[in-house]
Amino acid sequence: MNAVIALCTFCELHGPKVIFTTQTFRNFDNQNNEKLKFYGPKEVLRQDQSMNSDTQWDCQGCYSLGNHKYLSNEHETRTSFLSAQQSLMQEICALLKYACIRSLSCEVHPGKEGVCYFGDESRGHVLSHTFSLKDAQARGLRKWCSFIVLMKDKQYLLNMWPFLVDNLKEIIRELQEFAIKKYNAEEAECPQRVVRLANGDKSSNKLSRGFSEITNEKNVFVRVHMWFVWILSAGARHFVEVLPLSLIDKEIDFNLGVSLESDKGFTLLNAKSPVNLNVENQIPDFKDFTDLNPVSVLRKLKNKVGFDQFRQLLYATLIGTQILIRGSPAETLESLYGLCSLVPRACQIVRVGAKEYIDSKSCNFISVDTSVAVPFPCAAVCRLDILPEEHLTEGNKSHVVRWMGQLPAKLPTLQIKLEKALGNDKLTDTVLHVHFSTLQEEWSNISKVVHAMRGRGHRGDLTSLLISLGAGPQDRKLIEAWSMGLPSNPA
Repeated sequence: MNAVIALCTFCELHGPKVIFTTQTFRNFDNQNNEKLKFYGPKEVLRQDQSMNSDTQWDCQGCYSLGNHKYLSNEHETRTSFLSAQQSLMQEICALLKYACIRSLSCEVHPGKEGVCYFGDESRGHVLSHTFSLKDAQARGLRKWCSFIVLMKDKQYLLNMWPFLVDNLKEIIRELQEFAIKKYNAEEAECPQRVVRLANGDKSSNKLSRGFSEITNEKNVFVRVHMWFVWILSAGARHFVEVLPLSLIDKEIDFNLGVSLESDKGFTLLNAKSPVNLNVENQIPDFKDFTDLNPVSVLRKLKNKVGFDQFRQLLYATLIGTQILIRGSPAETLESLYGLCSLVPRACQIVRVGAKEYIDSKSCNFISVDTSVAVPFPCAAVCRLDILPEEHLTEGNKSHVVRWMGQLPAKLPTLQIKLEKALGNDKLTDTVLHVHFSTLQEEWSNISKVVHAMRGRGHRGDLTSLLISLGAGPQDRKLIEAWSMGLPSNPA
């Protein structure tokens, strides 16, 4: 897991400060099996914390390791986990400093303690968990702190959200237990509220105390180091990045193993419980009977049915409405493949050339011959009729969409992007195919994050989470439909 985890505190003299960071370094030389002292760049170990301009302002409240470093190695994976007071890489140090300030000042929770996401492409993506420790000598008798997890990959971070939050909460719980014991002992000896009322709160002039003194734990940073190492190591073992299957060159052996059974597109899977797909539900390889790619089919279909009806067909496909295509086998299969390419494989339950109609509970994509009886148009079934040439009259369309559902006032974000791309004649079908694959990866992962949060008991309003993911209320039906192909218990 390529991430940086940091412990931040709000110093009463110097404001938000990063006081402890742990970072992963890997050596990708698989030919050399020699065990190394450090699997990262050698110059990193030589970095001196005193070179950082912020260290001259350190007081006891925002001091942790100074120039000392903690190093743990995982020789099997040739990985090193290095902890220091601040990141030993100048670029990462600047990003953590910015994230720390936001975590402890700008990103305010209703109860001040809690988890949030913020970030962008230039300054990284951050998961922040703010908390407080009881401190008899601090203002308000509390010292405010936070854990921040910094990554460059937004979707990877958000897919890791449940794993990271659960483990960070355990660390916070243990730190708070240490602090409460120390606080209770000090209060029993000399209640601070009484002293402050009597002295006019002169205690506010005292210097901030360090983590070790607040928790009464001499080796508290050794504990934090080991916690961070475990999170980074376990996260890397249990969650992997999978290449988009549609973009993999078949002549190259990527040795992905069981990962090839995963959903189409960029996916993060729990290695202990991979998503199992029923390949019998997938439609035949489109290349068996045509050289066109799905985007060519979609553009052709758009011209056949017209913009308004194509918009209805596109919307119904994305939100999981059953798509029923009736016509000759070759034409129905071609249209079916083009529409199926818009949703993840895990969401495709397909019946090709069915001898009779099958309801929407059993499949969401179905093609039948013109002789098969089908339901009347309704909101639950979007029907595409492909009329044979001999039945066409002058002025009539060969492709007709029949659907009784209503388009919403605001279309899903993904549909707007798809329509805009399809309408751009400067983009070739090949380029659009890659673009559509990328969009599908993005929204598949958004659906996975929301699905995972609900699977862990978060049944309330997830509007804030949707906004942080770049989604809105208009995308709820799409996310719910795409979540149906995921495991019932993502936790």
